[in-house]
Amino acid sequence: MKENMIRGIGTDIVETDRISRAIKKDFFLKRAFSDSEIAMARKRNTDSFLAGNFAAKEAFVKALGLGFRGIELKDFEVLRDEYGKPFIRISNHSNIHLKDINEKNIYVSISNTKSVAVAMVVIEIN
Repeated sequence: MKENMIRGIGTDIVETDRISRAIKKDFFLKRAFSDSEIAMARKRNTDSFLAGNFAAKEAFVKALGLGFRGIELKDFEVLRDEYGKPFIRISNHSNIHLKDINEKNIYVSISNTKSVAVAMVVIEIN
């Protein structure tokens, strides 16, 4: 039986106030988040939700080991399942850095307070 190995781990912390100010600019909101992410945030009526998503996006590209070199914020989404568990869905499978990533091998954790959001991402490879 073949074991999975960790490809990368990433963490990030974001100040909620910084994201609150940034998302007031429609340009940033639409550049950083998908329509699905924005809709989920509006249901929750809190900026800390998008701060958590932004932290998860940063953590994901750190786990890839690339930062945002060659990857755009909207090449992937941070969504929630029916239980509220965050997951990453790749929306641009043609991106060379993302095409071999199996979404089932991406693990995401997000925590927030009123002032900060922190996220951790682990990517496994088969």
